[in-house]
Order: sequence, then C-alpha cells, then structure tokens
Amino acid sequence: MKAMQERRRQPRYRLGEGAIAVSANNPGHIQNISLSGLSFVYLHSDEPRPCGDTVDILDGQNDFFMEGIPCRTISEKVLVNESSFSMIRMVQRSLEFGPLSKARRADLETYIAKNSTSCA
Repeated sequence: MKAMQERRRQPRYRLGEGAIAVSANNPGHIQNISLSGLSFVYLHSDEPRPCGDTVDILDGQNDFFMEGIPCRTISEKVLVNESSFSMIRMVQRSLEFGPLSKARRADLETYIAKNSTSCA
C-alpha cells in the first residue's frame, strides 16, 4: 500500500474543547487549525445551508475572537456514526483561509502558539 502524500502547506494543531468555528451559521468544534486553514465538526441539518465565504473563530476559554476570516470549503463529509441507533449526524468541513492582513495573520499565529495542545 502506498503512503498518502501530505498536501498541506502548514502543520495542523489541535486546540482545546472551547475552540469553535462558525461558517454560514454552522457552529462547530474545531478539530485542527493551521495558518492556512481549519477543520471543524458541526451538527448536520436537513435544511440546505450555504457554505459561506467567511469563518469566525471563537474561543471563550482563551478570550479569542476573530471575525470574518475569508475562506473556501475544501471538503465536507458526513461522519459515520458509530451507534446505529443515533439519529444525530455530524459533518466535518475543511476550510482554506483566504488572504489575511499581516496583523490578522500575526494574531492567528499567536493564538495557535499559545493555545494549541498538540500537533494534529
């Protein structure tokens, strides 16, 4: 079996449980983050929702909020629920950040450096 080649330009990091991303009114827990994007999981809805072209990052435990980060959706997939009895479906969305100002990039870099718990 051939090993998959890493396509990400930046290393990904895990954050604490309080880190939330909100894109197109879909709030969810951030799975991992880098300077070039993030992945988050949110509750699936049967109502169609737009993907959105910005994302907000909120971490109340670490007093961090960054609003309106330009982004585009790289992938979105419904996660398999391990319990066949559960009606709850979760979706994982991976986003790539658009251009950031030097100040916003520095804020994001500082946040990741201070609050990441491990490499993803």
